[in-house]
Amino acid sequence: MLAFVVYPERTDKAGVVVVSARNEGASEWARAIADQLAAEGFIAIVPDAGSDHGLDEIARRNDAARTYATALPAANGRSALLNVDGTLTSEAWPQIVHPLSSATGNPFEDHSAHLAMMAAAQQPGGGAPSRVVPGLGEKKPDMPASYYTATATLARSKLRREWVDIPLGPGSDAKLHTWIEYPEGNNKAGVVIVMQHGVGLDDWMRSVADQLALQGFIAVAPDIWSGTGPNGENRDAFKFPDDAMRAAAGKINAEETQRRYKAARDYALKLPRANGRTGSIGFCAGGGSSFRFAADVPELNAAVVFYGTPPAEEFMAKIRAPVLGFYGENDARVTATVEPTIALMKKLGKSYEPHIYQKVTHSFVYFQDLGANMDAVADAWPRVITFYNQHLK
Repeated sequence: MLAFVVYPERTDKAGVVVVSARNEGASEWARAIADQLAAEGFIAIVPDAGSDHGLDEIARRNDAARTYATALPAANGRSALLNVDGTLTSEAWPQIVHPLSSATGNPFEDHSAHLAMMAAAQQPGGGAPSRVVPGLGEKKPDMPASYYTATATLARSKLRREWVDIPLGPGSDAKLHTWIEYPEGNNKAGVVIVMQHGVGLDDWMRSVADQLALQGFIAVAPDIWSGTGPNGENRDAFKFPDDAMRAAAGKINAEETQRRYKAARDYALKLPRANGRTGSIGFCAGGGSSFRFAADVPELNAAVVFYGTPPAEEFMAKIRAPVLGFYGENDARVTATVEPTIALMKKLGKSYEPHIYQKVTHSFVYFQDLGANMDAVADAWPRVITFYNQHLK
């Protein structure tokens, strides 16, 4: 069953509210209500349970949504159902939110004035407005783009860039579809292999390559899922990222991922402007790939890891390059690996410099509007450029 989930900006666990509005399923109006509930501090979930389903089926789907949401790591285990059949008013909103807060253990604040922003979505078919975060559509010249500014960044870039298809060597007819961007001028430069995050080589990953090129490096971003699309096409042949992820699953494992990144590095080293020095950078899944790449390619000169997990000890023992890492305090799954990695890298005599940012989430370079994420990016990115200037020039 499809469901729409919105999370509050809070560090403790939250209660869950299942939203059923006019039996419309996950309509824009129902999702606008869920968005406002998240602003009030709840995890809000809207199941796809519309009027084409009978009352028993709607109830079954609402219950399935409640079971799913209350088991989320961010949930406190308590839940309530909000069934809205009529028009909401700012006067009625506190009388709605207060009992929901009591039922789920959520601190209650009177946010009735916020309901005015939902007025445009009150009528069926009305567009649901978004809360505005200051600076959301802005990109600083010396910082990477966020999710919101990536596509525009690519459209406005004046740097030289190209797609190339790199042969993967004996035993394979596949070619690695790769995005390359060059810094201004004709001088030789260090190469950075840009390693894709969990949804593959999208506009945001290419905007990271654009930022690295803008700041003086040849950025090489391979589509690791090359050849897994329909008729042997690449990731860009899929309309939706989840379709691309499913197609690549089971076909491109960790070893094949590393083999493909090595092919990209080998190709890049032969570029006329390459100065012979190479680094890697990755985010999320790509962060883990970057860490392991330092082990699989001992000739690598520098590795940057954004919220990625480390490889096993037998791989870390092979690392020669310095590793620079960045993590968010609120990313417990990944950040819990940092202290053991510090100890192990020290024991092995390796260079590892981690930075953990308080009140910062996973994927903080991608989602710069959440919590203290923008401040973390402002500190981390200059460190990346200084690190590469030290090791790749």
